[in-house]
Amino acid sequence: MRIKLFLVPNLCIVFLIGLSGCAHYRAKQLNKLSNNSIAYEKDEQFISLDYRIFKKRDCRKYLDRNVLSKGYQPIQITFTNNSSRQLELSMERFSLPLVPIEEVADTVHTNTTRRAVGYCLAGLVFWPFAISAVVDGVGSSNANKKLDRDFDNKQLHNKIVEPFSSVNGLIFVQKEDFDEDFSLTIIDKKNNDKFVLSTATRRLNIFEE
Repeated sequence: MRIKLFLVPNLCIVFLIGLSGCAHYRAKQLNKLSNNSIAYEKDEQFISLDYRIFKKRDCRKYLDRNVLSKGYQPIQITFTNNSSRQLELSMERFSLPLVPIEEVADTVHTNTTRRAVGYCLAGLVFWPFAISAVVDGVGSSNANKKLDRDFDNKQLHNKIVEPFSSVNGLIFVQKEDFDEDFSLTIIDKKNNDKFVLSTATRRLNIFEE
């Protein structure tokens, strides 16, 4: 009987701590794309744009959060510079109005405030609930930090894309601003040639200055 009296409250504590550890962040890494390609080729050299418009399952797989339900449309971009040019990639040269990734991350942060308050109130009656509140808060904070780091690592940045290299990352657009027909303008750093890659025309236009 004494053994049972000892085990029951301890099992309750283990259960409550396990229940409180619900906050997590688990997302897979992005793979480079090789579909929907828009390319320009000359003398066996080429530049290309591949893209994927995320659906709910893509959000869950690569972001561990359904950001579509929060009003944001993620688009994965793989830009390949298989040429001898130095090409400037700028987020300001997308035809779509992009949303800062920090804004998206903040929107999908794990918030356990209500649950923690409930645990604290219950802890006034049964103290193990107070432990659950602490564990839940720490787990939520750690999950949000992992999310912030991963979102930042996965976003597409302004950069010079060196010859025979590629970049891969995500951009975000408000759903009401999203249009499948979008374009990206790339600038040659040496001679200011402009390369406009358009999903609408499915081809690349070049404007030499």
